[in-house]
Amino acid sequence: MTSPTEAARPESADAAGAENGAAAEPPADASRLWLVALRDVALVLAALSLWAGADTAYVVTRTVFAAILASGGGLLVGAAVGALLHEWGHFAGARLSGGTAPLAPAKGFLPLFNFDFKRSEPRHFQAMSVCGNVAHWLVVLTLAAALPIETPGRVALVSGSFGFALFASITEFPVILKNHEGVAPLEALRTIRPDFLVRNGLLGAGGAALLSVVLA
Repeated sequence: MTSPTEAARPESADAAGAENGAAAEPPADASRLWLVALRDVALVLAALSLWAGADTAYVVTRTVFAAILASGGGLLVGAAVGALLHEWGHFAGARLSGGTAPLAPAKGFLPLFNFDFKRSEPRHFQAMSVCGNVAHWLVVLTLAAALPIETPGRVALVSGSFGFALFASITEFPVILKNHEGVAPLEALRTIRPDFLVRNGLLGAGGAALLSVVLA
């Protein structure tokens, strides 16, 4: 650390200026983008493959056990894929809008990145928040459009993704709205209380159950 006496000297002032300039640089990614993307693509493919195996087992055997396995796996995989793509949507929104959002280490899995509130502006936070919500609803629409909804497992997969999307949107929409109205990002985030997460989790689960009944 530079002492007051050293800081008074011209050469020390130059060094301090260079040091401050280095500190002002945004933090670097803790991992390469392609490596993190490859990890998550592999995870999604593995999860969908396991679910597809259970769904195929039901198509072949038509047993209650296979139906339970495919349905349980479908709910979990649908929600997990929605959650992962939700995080990638947040990341894309933050980075593409010009915000500072360095990637976390690949071995840590989640969080995917660390949003820098000090170096980023409210508009970057808004873009990050909106894009995360767009991403999870795109997952729901993609699964619903791509799959013939003819088995319990496929119903569960779509319903699981819908349940997560509903949970995430009703949790984050008030934050997005407050930020849009001029509330600082961190202040807007403080409106999310633990009891809200429990309530919204139950609403998401209820939405998934209701959609399962509608699609069945």
